[in-house]
Amino acid sequence: MAEFYADLRDIRFNLFDVLDVGALTKHERYQEADPATMSDILELAEQHARELLFACNDVGDRQGVKFENGKVTMPPGFKEAYKAISEAGWVGLSIRPEHGGQGFPFALHIASQELFTAANTNLMFTPGLTHGALGLVHEFGTPEQRAIYADKMLTGQWSGTMCLTEPSAGTAVPDLRSVARPIPDKPGFYKIKGQKVFISSGEHDLTDNIVHMVLARVEGDPSDHRGVSLFIVPKVKVGPDGKLGGPNDVTCIAVEEKMGIHGSSTCQLVFGDDDECEGWLIGGQGEGLRCMFKMMNEARIAVGLQGVALSGLAYLRAVRYAKERVQGSRLADMRKADPPRVPIIEHADVKRMLMHMKALAEGGRALMIYAAYCLDRAVIAADEKEKNHWHYQAEVLTPIVKAWCTDEGYNACTMGMQVLGGYGYIREYGMEQLVRDVKIASIYEGTNGVQAMDLLGRKVARGGGIMMMALLNEVNKTLAGPAKEGPFADEIKAIAMARDALAQTAMSFGQLNMRGDVDYPAFHAVKFLEMFGDVLVAWLLTRQALTAKSLYDKRLADQKVDPMSEGFGAFLADDAELRFLHGKMETARFFVHQVMSRVHANAAAIKSNDRSALTMVF
Repeated sequence: MAEFYADLRDIRFNLFDVLDVGALTKHERYQEADPATMSDILELAEQHARELLFACNDVGDRQGVKFENGKVTMPPGFKEAYKAISEAGWVGLSIRPEHGGQGFPFALHIASQELFTAANTNLMFTPGLTHGALGLVHEFGTPEQRAIYADKMLTGQWSGTMCLTEPSAGTAVPDLRSVARPIPDKPGFYKIKGQKVFISSGEHDLTDNIVHMVLARVEGDPSDHRGVSLFIVPKVKVGPDGKLGGPNDVTCIAVEEKMGIHGSSTCQLVFGDDDECEGWLIGGQGEGLRCMFKMMNEARIAVGLQGVALSGLAYLRAVRYAKERVQGSRLADMRKADPPRVPIIEHADVKRMLMHMKALAEGGRALMIYAAYCLDRAVIAADEKEKNHWHYQAEVLTPIVKAWCTDEGYNACTMGMQVLGGYGYIREYGMEQLVRDVKIASIYEGTNGVQAMDLLGRKVARGGGIMMMALLNEVNKTLAGPAKEGPFADEIKAIAMARDALAQTAMSFGQLNMRGDVDYPAFHAVKFLEMFGDVLVAWLLTRQALTAKSLYDKRLADQKVDPMSEGFGAFLADDAELRFLHGKMETARFFVHQVMSRVHANAAAIKSNDRSALTMVF
């Protein structure tokens, strides 16, 4: 039976030791968010993840959802677990107190969500999407809309979805065919008619109502993105007093049979089949995509979180298995008459895979939490200049978090399967579920190719590269600081060279675009995103290593331990904190020299002027 593990020490290390999220308490917005309180919240999150969510994960994967007569029944235990985490206030952890939430930093919300997602990815679709839909209601809704919907979504009585994708319009959202016709005697209300596909949590029995955020075009509006509007479309009609009425002509016609995430209902929904579906305009006519991008960007970080959560669990499972599984002998002992058998963690190739998994999981976590931290800093910025500094970083980081963390999350999970060998391929050990569940993350919420195009075509190109430079200037603070002469001088030099390769590549793409050659940059956009992600993760892990080195040296001094002494290896093995700090330093070195080196291979491929895929006739 697979087990649940969580690395609370690394999460705390990111939040408190490196980013000093506790310092946000000096701002009124986060005055209650002291480190001790946030640490206690993480402890509770781990407990709820283990006891409430992981407890029903296996049955969710094995049994899946049941679809009959247009209704979806969720797996056993899901309804009770959803009710428990909703009543515990997890949906509103980062929502402002004046909106009914607890007002903690978004970085803490993301960290807690990692624990929940690792425990039960399938169940977390519903509260995750509800959190995003609730954000739309608070930011763009009228006072009447907030009064009717916000509290019930916050407390888990009602849930939320985002309805973008249609059979004829996947990633090209403005090509949608769903239409909205004004209802003459109900200002702001429209009759909605259309079909949406791949709608996560589109139908279920977890809540009394499902509040769909639906994109549609008001009849007569422009046929491009300017004509797309956003509507609140509940599954069950809601009266002005907030009480439920009759069905709202929203029908689930199918639930997709998928490779993974079996415990998540991925639905095909039909709106207005009987011309009785009513939607309430939110955010202004023609403003649908602008509004929805808020939810989409949050969803993209949440999808990147899935890659981080599952790769982190895969690593923790793999390293424990490797310590227990005895097989083979050390190469150094092979000439002995009867070489002793050892756990497979003693083998160099297994160590390579485990170290690679560790670097990807911890690097993804650092990237994800830093992106959330940038959003927190933008919220409390003292002026427009400071706000832009953090907002620009978050803008660039969003597609990178979504794509890099999911691609590398999948790679880490497949490595975990490889570590377990044949046992990794069978269900009992839980690794194959992680591989199946994580794969979708690189596909939905905009495929990773689309994220790469967004990064290169919008975020990097905008304003002459001002957003990219905001992020690289933050990187340069480390690379140009005193640490370049310290114990990680080789790593910092290597990152600086990779940063230069990244900047030069971005400039070359800009020159091609100026000449009207847009296909060649698009052809290499994915490689560029990988380069950018590698440079950022190398920087973040090395920054962590610098913090770890300071704490490591202090701990040795406090305990009067000489790292050159004969018994130091045994001491290191017995001291969990010292071992953790040592691991942070080694992980940074591994990533810089073994993973980030592909930055230069990608740069060489881009410089090659190879256009074979563009000229190929398929």
